[in-house]
Amino acid sequence: MSICVFCSETIEPPLSLGFIFSFQPLQESVTCATCFKKFKRIEAKQACPGCFRKQREQKMCRDCLKWKEKLSQFPLSHTALYTYNEMAREYMNQFKFQGDLLLAEVFSDVLRTYLKPWQKTHTIVPIPLSEISQKDRGFNQVEQLLTKAGIPYQLLLEHRGTEAKQSSKSKAERMQTEQPFKLKDSERLRFEKPILIVDDVYTTGRTILHAREIFAGQIETASFSLFR
Repeated sequence: MSICVFCSETIEPPLSLGFIFSFQPLQESVTCATCFKKFKRIEAKQACPGCFRKQREQKMCRDCLKWKEKLSQFPLSHTALYTYNEMAREYMNQFKFQGDLLLAEVFSDVLRTYLKPWQKTHTIVPIPLSEISQKDRGFNQVEQLLTKAGIPYQLLLEHRGTEAKQSSKSKAERMQTEQPFKLKDSERLRFEKPILIVDDVYTTGRTILHAREIFAGQIETASFSLFR
């Protein structure tokens, strides 16, 4: 038995006869079913196909129509798993800003299941941190999520500068951010598969679109985030 990282209640693992006779090792969960249900999945049929914003129907949202006019060099194709609701904000605050690395395991099974097909066809590339964020946090939260899920990735991008964190900026400031990324070693890179850019939270989309712009004209790209 283990303790839920959110409510501190004891987690009773569901032991079915099928699982018992499968002779598989018991995987301890770090969150109870009640708390995990507070994370709300996004259904593709009720999301924008460009940024996966939750909405009533599956059509391009107003923001994506604007991005489409500005960024004609690649199609908008983002997917996400959960809405960025109050539970998601609590999770990211505890994990990302308070440094509770145990929380990287909360979505291990879900990420493993979702990204496994992608890793066969795409190179998984996490969004890099700025020097300031890396120094403050001591870890890259996206890399931690992928590592705990057992998803191989490549560090093809690096952050150019030491500007303020995206989380400290207003929406207008985020939209005006200049290109913060560059290829880590452009002389030795060989793109064998399309790129899947991975981030923790999609807010305005500016960070992910900056990352996709780096590869535009060289290789096909798509993007994914845990929250939207």
